[in-house]
Amino acid sequence: MVFRAVSTLPQELRNDKKLLLAVQLMALAYENLPAMILVNFAAACGALLVLHRDGKSVLAWLVAVLVLSGFRLASFFLFRQSSVAGKLTNVDRVDAWGIVYATGLIGAAIYWVALLLISFQNAELVSRFTLIVIIAALSGGATGIVAPLKYIGRIYISIMLLCSSMIIYISAPEYWVLSVLGATFWLVMIFSHKNNHKVLIQSLLLKWDNEKLIHDLKRLNSDLEARVVQRTQALKKLAHQDPLTGLPNRAGLMEWMELNLDEKNHNEAAVLFLDLDRFKQINDALGHDVGDVVLRMISMRFFDLCPSNSVLARWGGDEFLVVTAQEENAREHAEALAYQLIKAATAPLQINGQTLGLGLSIGMAFFPTDAVEFSSVIQAADLTVAEVKRNGRGASLFYTQTYADTQRRRFDLGRALEKAIARDELTLAFQPIVNVKTQKLEALEVLARWNHNELGVINPVEFIPLAEETDRIISLGQWVMSKALEKAAQWDGDLREANISVNVSIKQLLSGSFVGFVKSVLSATAFSPNRLILEVTESLFAESYLDITLQRVKELRELGIHVYIDDFGTGYSSLSRLHEFPVTGIKIDKSFTHQIAHQGLVIIESALLIARRMNLRVIVEGVETAEQAETLANLGILHMQGYFFGKPCADPAPLTQHAEAK
Repeated sequence: MVFRAVSTLPQELRNDKKLLLAVQLMALAYENLPAMILVNFAAACGALLVLHRDGKSVLAWLVAVLVLSGFRLASFFLFRQSSVAGKLTNVDRVDAWGIVYATGLIGAAIYWVALLLISFQNAELVSRFTLIVIIAALSGGATGIVAPLKYIGRIYISIMLLCSSMIIYISAPEYWVLSVLGATFWLVMIFSHKNNHKVLIQSLLLKWDNEKLIHDLKRLNSDLEARVVQRTQALKKLAHQDPLTGLPNRAGLMEWMELNLDEKNHNEAAVLFLDLDRFKQINDALGHDVGDVVLRMISMRFFDLCPSNSVLARWGGDEFLVVTAQEENAREHAEALAYQLIKAATAPLQINGQTLGLGLSIGMAFFPTDAVEFSSVIQAADLTVAEVKRNGRGASLFYTQTYADTQRRRFDLGRALEKAIARDELTLAFQPIVNVKTQKLEALEVLARWNHNELGVINPVEFIPLAEETDRIISLGQWVMSKALEKAAQWDGDLREANISVNVSIKQLLSGSFVGFVKSVLSATAFSPNRLILEVTESLFAESYLDITLQRVKELRELGIHVYIDDFGTGYSSLSRLHEFPVTGIKIDKSFTHQIAHQGLVIIESALLIARRMNLRVIVEGVETAEQAETLANLGILHMQGYFFGKPCADPAPLTQHAEAK
């Protein structure tokens, strides 16, 4: 009946949520009515059996019940006829049927209360309790069967239970406990009816949403299939397609470009290289099946946005290419298209009950301006998207020759760095960490330096991130630690007492062989573990590998090695995790020292307070002037590092004298 009541509504009324919900609830109520009438009549017959001694009054009551049941059954058939005929076209009509339903239901409740009133006082004990059980059972059943009607159901339950409780108390005060129990049962049944009504509405709304979703998906699939057919015909049914997305693959793209682009045409064609951001994390965390679904959904979004005279191709992995037709104002159109593509990629994806978020970086090059060879213009767009990713992702850029030069230099540096590490061509520099109270050298931070015979001096700001990106950071880190401890083992005098502080990449720390490597270097150089400090940035606290990093730090501390948090205050929220890690010190980032005359001082004071409470050593980096050193010393900071105490140098021997002079 519910389906018929809704399906017979005119199409234009099915979008009226209030009407649709009212019709569904009323239809459910009437659908349950025959069963409710049958149960009510059976209960009435049972009451007649136990109260047969009351004779005519009970028999008259049963006749009244039969008449009321006939009225209610007739209302059931009339409602069904009205709903099938599609007459439930407004809320007022639905409410009118609600009044009819309420009349029958409340009438039934009044009949039962009347029966209790005329028979309870003189009835036998068994009859009394039978009536109480029948009324309680009918009330309890109503919490479910009358759940579609919010107020009518509660009125029925209230009449049945509250009035009955009052009659019991007035007719037989000695059963006052039953009256109290009846009132309590009324509260429980009212609450139960409220919950059932709420759950019912939620289930109807959910069913409604699911039906709408299925309808929308069918419509979307239908539209997409039609568009795919049109595009396929426009591309003359190119055979080279990606099996996952149905888009042209590399070969199909190149064939389209051959057919549609002409270097003699003075107009430009835009080549947009699309590289999804955060797709690898989704693929690794949720599996390749989910990753494939993501790629299909994203490709459909991109497909809908591309002009009809363009081509969208899957280049491979999470990379796509859009090539437009040659036209005037190609750059303006490409920029607008890039904006729409990024917006579409960042919209949430709902897959298997999970909400997933992606990003998109786009590099744009133009044929034939940037290159006349198809492969070359694609490479130019690829170089540009790499630049976007280096600058923070989620944006678009036009190609310039600078990007090619930068990429070439990074490629050359990457190969040269690998050779430099293998051939022992790097050097070490040492910067002092000073105890300002004793004016003694406390430790030396080890820094890598690179002077290439052709490329010249390479700034660590350039080659350290490159080492991180190319995974050469592990071999670089091993080289630095080995050489530093080997050198330190040969020092004498004050230097022999100084600690050695070595920077460690998070990638090194995550390596399963890292702790074993450190042990082997300490053993080979006979260097004392309690003189070794390993500096790790706040990325140590990242949730994705928290268990591994915590275990590594514990293993290092068991060896007696100190672990400091470097650049403290600039990365992850350290305070929530700092107490869980057995680190021994923090190094406050130099950016706060440079702002010590402003907000930097407040942050340093806060970090110092926390460190003292946790018994951690504090080192402040970036101290460059006497004023900064004095301000920090007045805060009670003992250990400092910066150009004021000494610049990094290859020979640390003079640093001891320089530190004492300060």
